[in-house]
This record gives sequence, structure tokens and C-alpha cells, in this order.
Amino acid sequence: MEELIRTEDLSFEYQGEDKSTPVLHEINLKIHRGEFVAVLGHNGSGKSTLAKQFNSILIPTGGVVYVEGIDTSNEETIFDVRQRVGMVFQNPDNQIVATLVEEDVAFAPENLGVPPEEIRQRVDSALQEVDMYDYRNHAPHQLSGGQKQRVAIAGIIAMQPDCIVLDEATAMLDPRGRREVLKTIESLNRDLGTTIVHITHFMEEAVLAGRVVVIDNGRILLDGTPAEVFRHVEQLKEVGLDVPQVTELMHELRAEGIPVSPDVLTARECVDVLVNLLEG
Repeated sequence: MEELIRTEDLSFEYQGEDKSTPVLHEINLKIHRGEFVAVLGHNGSGKSTLAKQFNSILIPTGGVVYVEGIDTSNEETIFDVRQRVGMVFQNPDNQIVATLVEEDVAFAPENLGVPPEEIRQRVDSALQEVDMYDYRNHAPHQLSGGQKQRVAIAGIIAMQPDCIVLDEATAMLDPRGRREVLKTIESLNRDLGTTIVHITHFMEEAVLAGRVVVIDNGRILLDGTPAEVFRHVEQLKEVGLDVPQVTELMHELRAEGIPVSPDVLTARECVDVLVNLLEG
């Protein structure tokens, strides 16, 4: 697979008046074009700091980050990096700048100097991708949290980035809003091939990804498919993380000597396993 983002010995520390606070420690990571990667970690683990490195919001204090071969620390190419990697943040209200939905989605392309006729096309297409086209003339403040977040995602799509990084973009949403946003990013990844990096603390969301990276104390603890990562139930609990409820149930059943697979991750799979056990 083609490499999109690469970090080499990435380290970062926040500079205070009296002291610095190390957050990331020599992280080596590759994200390939078309991947859907979930990044997990407890509060303060460094996962959001890592996300901001991919968009040049933060610059490494050690090591280097490349986006499609571009060094993110080069001030002359920050604009190029941000065209390739779009960011969606936790609070959609912080990203919405216009009084109408379609004007908000058009804001970034206008600032990129995209011709008006192409902006119209991009706005319509982006709103259709997130299923918000019918709301194009609505005021953003009248929308639900999930709808606002989908508008924020549409604004990023209109920039036509190769990668979208969602920094805990579902954290402030109710269950319905979370489902709406997850459906949107799954569709973008599956249908358009957009690379997705989803920073989250919801284990059930990580199950939807093709790959899960676990960060602990600024270092990569685990990296693999959801099935591979969630086999490490005890290790995840030791660093303050939960596991999906289905995984927890399968783990408890195995502890009682019941032969169930450690790779069961979804409720549907769990039901099938339990039915087979009862029938058997």
C-alpha cells in the first residue's frame, strides 16, 4: 500500500515558562493511503497531540513527520500539508464560521482560491456525501450536534484532502449523533478511498476500523487489527482502557473454561457464538 503519513522517531514536548512537558517519545508509525485507523489512549496519553502532528498544527520537537513526503516542520509547505490532511475537532461549533450551511462548506475552498463554479460543485458534492444537502440553506445553530459535525466534515471534504483526521469528533455527541458521524466516515473510507485517522476513546468505534493503534504515555503500545489488539484485554486494562463489551464477555467466558474465540468483536458475532453454544 502507498504510504501517506510517516513519523520517524517523533517526539514532542510542550514548553512552559519554567519547564517542558514531554508528551510523545520516539514514535515510528506509518499510515497508508486508504486505511481506516483508530487511535486509542487514555486521557493524557498523547493521542490528540499525535493527531495534531499530522496537520502541522503542532511541529515535532524531535524526529520528523512526513505527509506524502513533505516534512511537516517546513514552514514553506505547511499550506501543502493542510491541503492533504484535514482536521475535524471535538466541538463542531469551533469549526463552523458562517450563517448558512453551504456558505460554511464553501469557506475553505474560497480561501484556497478555487474558482466559483468549482466551489459550487464541491459544496454540493460534499454535502451529499455527508447526507446534509437538504440542509444547505439552514442556519448551523439550528442543527443537532451530529448534523453540525457532519457539516464540519463536509467543509473538510470540500478541500479534497487525501486524509481526514478526526480528533475525538464524536466525544460531545449523543448516541444518534455518533452513529451519524461514524456512518459518514465509514462511507468516505469505503466509497471514496479517503484515508481516515479516528482518535477516539469509544472502544466500539475502534472496532469499525481496519487497524487500531494504542498510545500509552506517549509511546505506541499496540498496533494491529481490532481482533489482534483487543485480544490483549488485561494489558489494555492495565493502562486504563476498557475493551468492547462483547470482547469483555468473550474474555470472561474463556476464563470460565468455555471455548469461545477471542476474535469476536461485534454484537452480531456474539449472538451467533452464544446461539451455537446453547444449541450445542
